[in-house]
Amino acid sequence: MTSGNAGRTFQGLRAAAVAGLLASCAGSLGPLKPAWQQDPNLYHHGVPARPAQSTTTPHLVARVIYAAPDQITRLVERQGDVPDTQRGFARMGDGTVDLALQDVATGKWLESHLCGGILFVSGLPNQAYRIVLKNRSPMPLDLGVGVDGKNLPTGGVASLQRGGLRLEPRGTLTLDHAAHGPLLFKAVKGDGVLFDSSPQGRSGLIQIAVFLAADAPSFGPEKMRPGQIAPLGLLPVGAPEQYR
Repeated sequence: MTSGNAGRTFQGLRAAAVAGLLASCAGSLGPLKPAWQQDPNLYHHGVPARPAQSTTTPHLVARVIYAAPDQITRLVERQGDVPDTQRGFARMGDGTVDLALQDVATGKWLESHLCGGILFVSGLPNQAYRIVLKNRSPMPLDLGVGVDGKNLPTGGVASLQRGGLRLEPRGTLTLDHAAHGPLLFKAVKGDGVLFDSSPQGRSGLIQIAVFLAADAPSFGPEKMRPGQIAPLGLLPVGAPEQYR
């Protein structure tokens, strides 16, 4: 049992240690990367040795449905979810990528609404547009892009497979041309595009399959750094591998 000055000194040291620990954690703890970016066995010399680097299943598929303004309103209503009007980029899926469509003539972002995980975009037939993608992760990404049922770079049948497009870590990619010319909105007939989830897609549907690139660097699970370990044994030293 402590008393007098000794007790107050110990209490002061304890408070200072806890305050220092909290300040250290606040300054050094960043947001954890998604689990698919934390595989400790990722091979970082350019050889796809782990499933996340060579899988044929996309990490996410960003879906865009476009149509004339009145038709988009009807499609959003049929989607039956709460629409969130976007002013610029929309965060897709788990937030690995941000996505927006831009009018080529004016440079303005096109009217769009995120509803039920799909980005609904208003566009008139023959209007030229561009797709703009941002990589929010520290990993390079491979993309497979299908527009109106066609593979964007090759003009072949669209699929949800790895394509020849790459999105650098924290980078931006702008797409305004397909294999046979500039990207132009088409006339969309009926509401079938809302229910088409096939890899091939159809007119009015843009699908972007996102994969971890084969040469992604190795990022292991995040552990407590030396500056985060509590002094004087005030907290257990055996830290978990990850925080959830």
